[in-house]
Amino acid sequence: MKTISTFLSWTLLLFVAILCFPAGHAIAAEPLTAGALAIPFLGMGLIDIFDTRTMIEAVEQMYRPGRWLRDTFFPAAVPADTESLDVDIIKGGRKLAPFCSPLTEGKVVPGVGFTTQTLKPGYIKPKRVTTAADLLTRSPGAILYAGGETIEQRAQKKLGADLADLMDTIDRREEWMAASALDLGAITMKIKGETADQSVLVDFQMAATHKITLAGTDLWSDAASDPLAKLASIASTIRKDSGVSPDVLVLGSDAAAAFVKNAAVQKYMDMLKVDVGQIKPQELPQGVTYICSLRYPGLFIDVYSYDEWYEHEDTNVLTPMVPLKKAWLGSTRSANRTQYAVIQDIEAIEGGMAAVSRFPKSWVTKDPAVRWLMVQAAPLPTMKQPDAFASIQVLA
Repeated sequence: MKTISTFLSWTLLLFVAILCFPAGHAIAAEPLTAGALAIPFLGMGLIDIFDTRTMIEAVEQMYRPGRWLRDTFFPAAVPADTESLDVDIIKGGRKLAPFCSPLTEGKVVPGVGFTTQTLKPGYIKPKRVTTAADLLTRSPGAILYAGGETIEQRAQKKLGADLADLMDTIDRREEWMAASALDLGAITMKIKGETADQSVLVDFQMAATHKITLAGTDLWSDAASDPLAKLASIASTIRKDSGVSPDVLVLGSDAAAAFVKNAAVQKYMDMLKVDVGQIKPQELPQGVTYICSLRYPGLFIDVYSYDEWYEHEDTNVLTPMVPLKKAWLGSTRSANRTQYAVIQDIEAIEGGMAAVSRFPKSWVTKDPAVRWLMVQAAPLPTMKQPDAFASIQVLA
């Protein structure tokens, strides 16, 4: 009976994970909450068992990944049912309707130009293994005396923690892809192959004039610099090239410190004491700090700094998502999207769950006797309007 109970527990929790990640939605890796599980299991008396927050008494030090860049600049598209994605890169036009006599035929006006790339996103499938030893060992915070957690309860808790952790690694990878697109106008994916690794470049064709390196008195560290005037000029270039007005400025930590200390910025803020342009720093979730709202001639933006980090896959060194000395100027109203290719898994296909942003699965091997948990995804944040953004090196 214990074997059946344990099997049913794993199956039900995995079923909950699939319910929480339905087709047609981009799913963030939030912890499983009572609210998310109450509907399916309210009548079954299993809410306390499957609610990770109520079961885990110890405070586990887990760094929740930020997803602000992805959610702000690359809203989710409906997951596709194909392994390749069509990425339309739009270049804005400024054509005028031609004059003609009312007695002549109408004149053909070319549509807005765009190019299409057909791409296969790098496939993601992190997995975690559970052995018998993992379930026989007391988990952090569990009591030692009789009446403590059972093996089945430890199995359920470990599954919930592992599932959340795997979802986090995928979210962090998507955030890294979004950051790379905003910084370089391209994403380089290092894909581990069956026989050899390969590097795949996805180039969104951001214009060279939108990748800017400041020098001399333009550097924000220079006493003679005027960041607002320079940003207004760059914003004008963005509007000219894309037809979209930038509305957000994202700063690395060093860039943010230089920005608020700059004499020209402070002078402008002093002139506008009330709501227009006043600096009112406030901490937002996931490492985002709102600095100010700017209403400068030619520049109507909200300014943020973003202090989120990841472990570099080659060096294992903690690396900032936004380079410390850079600023990104862009629009939340662009056509950018996070696209998802099909899940290439027989169970997902046969179960009608292939067109999803995440697909978790679990299985047991008999020798060695271990349980595997894996989450699969095929995401690609796509920069459909690359000229609606600019990446600026503001400090030397």
